[in-house]
Amino acid sequence: MTEASDVEIYITGVKGPALVEWLSSELDLLEPMPRQPGMMKNASCYKGTYKGESFTVMVLEKVIGSFTSLWIDSNQSPWPDDRSCARAASAYFQKEVRIAAGAWQEKDDPDAWISVAPDGSENAIQWQTSS
Repeated sequence: MTEASDVEIYITGVKGPALVEWLSSELDLLEPMPRQPGMMKNASCYKGTYKGESFTVMVLEKVIGSFTSLWIDSNQSPWPDDRSCARAASAYFQKEVRIAAGAWQEKDDPDAWISVAPDGSENAIQWQTSS
């Protein structure tokens, strides 16, 4: 199994500022980046730094219903993969967090997800994200 090159989670009921506050406590540095033309209005970008490694962090509020997306363009953050980040976020916020069950390859089921609960339990779910 290859290690992920980025981290992406979806957390329910947590707004961007609370997510940024948590990230700021976990990373060595988190700085806002200027808005880019064409950027979605519910998106915020940051430059994150952890143990000397710098990377882009994107937060998208209400990306799917009440879920906020967190994308970290690195596996050199405190979380080497989606599952470890989801577990940490779920425990911290006491909220459900979802991650993709597959590696986003063509053969993977796009509706197959893993739900991580605050108690640490994980369940495979079908999450139809398209309208």
